[in-house]
Amino acid sequence: MKQTYETGLQGESTAEAYLHDQLGMKCLERRYKTRSGEIDLIMLDKKTIVFVEVKTRLTGQPGQGLMSVTEEKQRRIARAAVIYLMKTSQLESPVRFDVIEIRPDSVRHIPDAFQPGSMFYR
Repeated sequence: MKQTYETGLQGESTAEAYLHDQLGMKCLERRYKTRSGEIDLIMLDKKTIVFVEVKTRLTGQPGQGLMSVTEEKQRRIARAAVIYLMKTSQLESPVRFDVIEIRPDSVRHIPDAFQPGSMFYR
């Protein structure tokens, strides 16, 4: 368990560095936690708030991490995102949900990976 946790933290650091250095995003929050769920990274891409799910995989086929972001996981991320936006008075801000897979030999970033649907606006 501890090794998995540490691997996840390292993956999040790698993802944050990639998004900052390669794409010019600014980190607003790391590991934002609510009772509804957790968001690995909250980044700012120009004027868009980006909620990022990071999947770190040391083994397995490329893309398996991306595929592990289930509909239920997406709902939890979206609920946590609404709480973040309410607490920071940014409900009117443009948002998007990205997924990034970190592997020992690559970084795969999927911008706008999912749309939370109507529940996001409740």
